[in-house]
Amino acid sequence: MDPEALAVDWLTSQLPGVRVVVDLPACFDESLPVARVSCIGGAGQWQPWNPGATPLAREARIDVDVFAARREQAADLAVQVSNLLFAIRGHASQWGRVSAIRQESGPAWRPDYNPSVRRFGLTSVLTIRPA
Repeated sequence: MDPEALAVDWLTSQLPGVRVVVDLPACFDESLPVARVSCIGGAGQWQPWNPGATPLAREARIDVDVFAARREQAADLAVQVSNLLFAIRGHASQWGRVSAIRQESGPAWRPDYNPSVRRFGLTSVLTIRPA
């Protein structure tokens, strides 16, 4: 199960014209908008008799930062990403199937060191089961 790949796959299919990445490439601010997906933690539900086995489910905390040229664009894209993540329930790929989602932190302004971009972000927890 790869939560980042699963979220990137879903968001890429739903956001034409937006680059969805795990790592920001050099000079990313020259081709906005960009959404960056990061898995920042979570827990697994293991089979009690076989803790070394594939987890029955994984709760992955997914952080998404969106970057755009203007604050309004970044805010709108963050809301769009938030709505799309709520719609990911049931989505399956080679990286797993999303069985539940909850949002820990909704779209909010996040200051950035780069004066060329405006950044908003959100944090959600995806429950992912093997596909």
